[in-house]
Formats: sequence, structure tokens, C-alpha cells
Amino acid sequence: MQEHTGRREISEEPPMSRLFVICGRQITKDQLMKHFAEDGEIEECIVIVDKKTGQGKGVAYVKFSKTSSAARGLRKNGSFIDNETRPIKVMISASYHNKKGDGPPEEVNEYKFRRLFAVIPISKDEEAIKSEFSRFGTVTQVRLVPDKKNQTQCAAYITFTSFLETAMAIEGCDPNYRAKFCLPREMLNKDKEHSSSGKYESSNGSSRKRTHSPESGRGGGDVKLVVICSNNLNQDRLWRIFDIAPGMKYCNIVTQNDINITASVVYSSKDEAQRAVDKIHGLEYPIGERIIVRYENEFRDEITPNDALAQLGPPKPILNSQTTQCAKKAFFICMPEAVSVKLLQDAFCRFGDLINIYLIPGKRHGYAAFASEVAADRAIQQLHGMQLGDCRLKVLECMEQGDVKKRKQMEH
Repeated sequence: MQEHTGRREISEEPPMSRLFVICGRQITKDQLMKHFAEDGEIEECIVIVDKKTGQGKGVAYVKFSKTSSAARGLRKNGSFIDNETRPIKVMISASYHNKKGDGPPEEVNEYKFRRLFAVIPISKDEEAIKSEFSRFGTVTQVRLVPDKKNQTQCAAYITFTSFLETAMAIEGCDPNYRAKFCLPREMLNKDKEHSSSGKYESSNGSSRKRTHSPESGRGGGDVKLVVICSNNLNQDRLWRIFDIAPGMKYCNIVTQNDINITASVVYSSKDEAQRAVDKIHGLEYPIGERIIVRYENEFRDEITPNDALAQLGPPKPILNSQTTQCAKKAFFICMPEAVSVKLLQDAFCRFGDLINIYLIPGKRHGYAAFASEVAADRAIQQLHGMQLGDCRLKVLECMEQGDVKKRKQMEH
């Protein structure tokens, strides 16, 4: 089991037995193995590293021999590894590849997989089945459906309170029951749609493509989310992250610069989009860089200014504030209300030599520190009076501390 530099296929048997872990870049395979050892037998552990530097990318995969072990591993979401100061994020990993002819890729959300299907002798009633399966956890529902083709047996749908309990029941019940996870209803409907449309791989071996295109089917109930994240992420990684929440239709990178990526992700309903917001918004990936997820209309005011800023040239790298000396500061006022520091940073960095943006807490003014007077003067000249969404910037040469009173008068 070694660190790995790229994507590779990991066994998906049994289903949903692999975890996707977002962790610190310094975390090693041995640390992960030790952290998850108590949850069950680990078949494989892969830490993704950069091909050139060998540095970890902050993501890893932990493959267990049992689905129930992976379910136990999920409980370590938010835990800390050794002396790391940031918690890890743990999710059930989506498949790298599916078997030929098995239909569209499953959207893995452990909260949806709390029901199993089993073939039960007709002699057993609901109470008997509930009693038998209660040894694995709390059974909340048992539904029996007679088999029209075989009158000696029936189909049983048994619901538990958790993904872990369901996995334990599938692994521990009588093998003759042929127990397996039930697909959520919305996924069954999608299976039928994809089978009829022929968009996915058929038994004759034709290739199946994962589309990122908006043309893959818009519906009246579609809900678009806007994502701002690190430029270390690409479209395929975004797909994997947002595929954790069910109902995703497509994802698409809209803009990309040296600092971040703006992408759109579309779900088939508002409930499904809200699950993605709840689960992914604020997630740090890579560690230290948060993923911002909001509804399109909420982000519109922050996306629109990108068009205005494009005329100033592309964003330029921000200098290290600890090793770079400030040559000149630009004082700015946001009218009528302050905008995000991220947006201000995106505006001021386009002139180069930007060291830092500081917005006075609770106020609508602050300053931008530059390593060169030329860059500061250009920012003052070109950003003064610029409209960023609902905000109009007032940018002036930063005054000395003795002129604070004048500054306050200017703000009003």
C-alpha cells in the first residue's frame, strides 16, 4: 500500500466499502491506517500525492473489506489525526468505474441507504422478520411483497435507522436471503430513464461517458448553485465532491484564475441542492481553503463584478505579508455597504505587488497594502469610483494616523 500520484481503480466489492478522506497534506498512509484500524480490516489505503513534488494533495482513499467497517469509519468525520489542528472530512467514495451493463453511476449518500431487500420464505410474517433482524439494529419498518412467480417466497423491504445497521444486517443475515441495499426511489426512476434513453453503456460494450455538459437535460425544477473554490480543483474533482449529494445533474467550471475557480452545479430539485449546501459549504479542500457554495441568486452580486474587473487584466499573485515590506497603502471606502474581503482582494490584486487587504471589522472601510508605489497608485487611479455589484468604491491614498478625523468625515 503506497502513496499514489494519480487516479486508479480500487475494488468496489462489497459496495460502498471505500471512504474518501480529506485531510492535511502531511498526513501519511501509516497515520490513516492507524486512525481507521479499529473500524475493521483495511484492504487498501492510498494517499494521493503530487507527481512532481511528492507532496500530499490532502486527499486519500481507505478501502475496507466490509461495508459495515466503512460505515463505522464514517463516524470519524470531524475527528483529528495525531497532532493535526484541523479535523478530517470523511465520506463514502463514489465509484471510479462501474461494471459494464450495470446502469448509471450510483450517487452515494449513506443517509439514503437505510433499507435492504431480501428474499424471505412465505412462512414468515412481518413480526417474525422484524424480530429476526432486530439483532442488527432498530427496525423501523418491514414491508412484504408476494412473489407472483414463486409462491414459496416473498420480497421483504426492511428499514433501519442507520446505514451501519443496514450494512450489518446484509452481512450477518441468512445468506439464502440474498440481502442487498435498496436503491432510493429517485435513483430507481433515473435507472429507468437512462435505460430508455440509451445514454449509458449497454451490454454490447459501447463506452459510457460521464457528461459535464449543461445540455445533459434541463428540467423545470433545476436549481443552480454557484461554487467558489481553490484553483487546485479541476472539474472531475468537483464532480466527485458534489456527487456525494444525490440528484446532481451536471457541474461546469465557469471561470478560472490564479486564485480560485467559479463553477456552477445543477441539481434536479431545491431539496437536493440544499443537501449539497448543508454538506459541502465551508468544507476545507485542500485543507485551509474553504469551498463556498450558495444559490445562484445569492451569489449574483459577487459574480457580476468579475466582468467589470476583467478589463483591469488577470489577477496577480498576492505577496507574503511576513517577508514583504509595504511601500504604500491605498485607503478604500465601500458605499453604501462593505463587500467581501475576497472580492476586494480580487480587485486590488490585478495591479500586482498586493500584500494584504484589511477591512475594519464591522465597518465599510479599510486599506490595501502594496509592495510598490507604482502598483498602489494604479489601483487608486483605476479603482476609484468603480462599481462592484451594489457597491461603489472610493479609493484614495492612505492618510497618516493624524488624519483619522478627516478620514471619518470623508466616509460620511
